[in-house]
Amino acid sequence: MPTDYVPGTIDGYPKFAANLIDKVKANQAAWTHIPDGDVKNLEKTFQDYLKYYELTKAPCTSADIKERNRRQKESEKVLREFVKNHLHQAPVTDKDRDEMGIPNPKTTRTQHTEVKALVKFALIIKGTNNVVIDFKDADSASKAKPNGCNGLIKYVIKDTAPQSQAEFTHSTLATRTPFTLEFPNEFSGKRVWIIMCWQNARGILGRWTEMQTAIIP
Repeated sequence: MPTDYVPGTIDGYPKFAANLIDKVKANQAAWTHIPDGDVKNLEKTFQDYLKYYELTKAPCTSADIKERNRRQKESEKVLREFVKNHLHQAPVTDKDRDEMGIPNPKTTRTQHTEVKALVKFALIIKGTNNVVIDFKDADSASKAKPNGCNGLIKYVIKDTAPQSQAEFTHSTLATRTPFTLEFPNEFSGKRVWIIMCWQNARGILGRWTEMQTAIIP
């Protein structure tokens, strides 16, 4: 596979990106680890670019071509970041990546088959419609995160406590701490329930925490 997996031709990029986005949208529910906001941002920046790509297929101005190129760079930047953050880990498979035209992670001698650490987190109410999650490695006095791991957050908005993990219908991957969950205005005053665990680069999960709850300001 070429070093750069993103096609460099004018007509190659939209076909490549459209195929990848279609694959992601078709599998997002099954993969579970990709936040809705990241998918929407990936699609939006691509659609913003696509308008100018279609425009420049007909006679157009140099300004239109310049804007198309600028929009493509922006779309490509978002796409590369999305691939790095979400598509190089399980449950996305090598076959999935082959179908999307992106490289598979290099194999290493370290199997990373177990994540032993536990997340410790606190909920902080800050600003309007925001719940801040301050999390760290519960087994370490100094380290914020175990090596090679990020914080997987699952949450649900409901009045009563969830009775099973299946009720936590939303998820997001936090690469930094603290992490801010941002909610639309209509959720102000509602109760959110949150659980966390560590997830390593292969998508293997650690132990889940006990749930915590807060009222969305």
